[in-house]
Amino acid sequence: MTNTSKISALLAGACLFLPTNGIAQIQKPSGAGDEETLRKGEIVAHNVQTALREHQTEDANFQASKQLPEDKREFPKMLVLKDNTILLDWTSGQEARYLMEELRQGIHALQSVEKPRGFDVIALTGAREFWPKLRDISCRETSGIRYYDLDGFEQYCPSR
Repeated sequence: MTNTSKISALLAGACLFLPTNGIAQIQKPSGAGDEETLRKGEIVAHNVQTALREHQTEDANFQASKQLPEDKREFPKMLVLKDNTILLDWTSGQEARYLMEELRQGIHALQSVEKPRGFDVIALTGAREFWPKLRDISCRETSGIRYYDLDGFEQYCPSR
């Protein structure tokens, strides 16, 4: 199960425990257009995972390698308010950082493929296009935070 599908499962599971009048919400993105960029970033991450899954099922010798250092992120915590509303403690910047790492690792794994397929090109192009957009969302929310660029080098968001 991919990390994106784990988050989707977490969201779906959260909805199961809501009272009939409860509402589950995710914290709203901070910048204009962030919501759309994050949604498209999730689609791109899914495309990358699909391309990798195709290689794993069709090539017994394929091993998806991780680019080090790996920047692991925890899943969002559920916050229950007094009125039984459930919020996921997951800001747009946190989601962007999570997707940045997923795309970075996916790009690294797909670049190591011996025999690229047509979907690899689509997945890689989307990942390379959306990674800097996700970095911008992350940096806008938390200036000065460390991240790893697409070559695996430590970088820091500009301070305000």
